[in-house]
Amino acid sequence: MNSNRLYEMSPEELTQAMLHALTYHYETALTATIAERNRHLRQARELLAKLYQGLHDGGGIISAQLEELYLYMAKGSLEALIEQDLGKIEELHSLATNLEMTWDEAIEKARLQPAHVGGNRYENYQ
Repeated sequence: MNSNRLYEMSPEELTQAMLHALTYHYETALTATIAERNRHLRQARELLAKLYQGLHDGGGIISAQLEELYLYMAKGSLEALIEQDLGKIEELHSLATNLEMTWDEAIEKARLQPAHVGGNRYENYQ
């Protein structure tokens, strides 16, 4: 992906790309040499920091839960790096994969739903 494409992405697409990269780094860390594993775990932590910074205070409970998840994963990445714990990396890979799949589903559902026009979007919420 070139740098121009990054500037053209919506925030949702950028988050999707970062989650894809996060999953890739954990997956690759599982079979890499120690030096490469450390590099992938550091890159995963950097991605988590960027994802964390992208959260909004007004994002409600979902934002708060994502904040906790990102912090947990960043801490776990550091632990896995220090201890060279493949089990921890597998757990982090599973979390990243689930997060990526959930985000992909949310983006797809948003594309299929008509855009909201005016009024309170919570009116008549069932």
